[in-house]
Amino acid sequence: MSTESVLVKTLFEMSGITPETVNQMLISIANDAAKPLILFWDINDIIKATTFSRKFLEDHILNDPRIQRYERQREKGGKRIWLREPTAKSLQEIIMNEWN
Repeated sequence: MSTESVLVKTLFEMSGITPETVNQMLISIANDAAKPLILFWDINDIIKATTFSRKFLEDHILNDPRIQRYERQREKGGKRIWLREPTAKSLQEIIMNEWN
């Protein structure tokens, strides 16, 4: 190994950049790139993601103001959709912090 290579490797390691951290970063980037970009979801998507019944979601989750603020409906009686990311975070917060 040349002196330059050793010097560069030492500088990287001193900065906390090791082959392991580089591999972890690459795996994380690849996983993020492989995820489909989903902006909105409907009640059927929420049912699939949570495995809760439609009635349970209607009665206990979707009427929560933290979820309702992300709900959109083109017209009365039309399909309801929610912004996916903030709704998922709110849903996680409700379940993890308020349920026994």
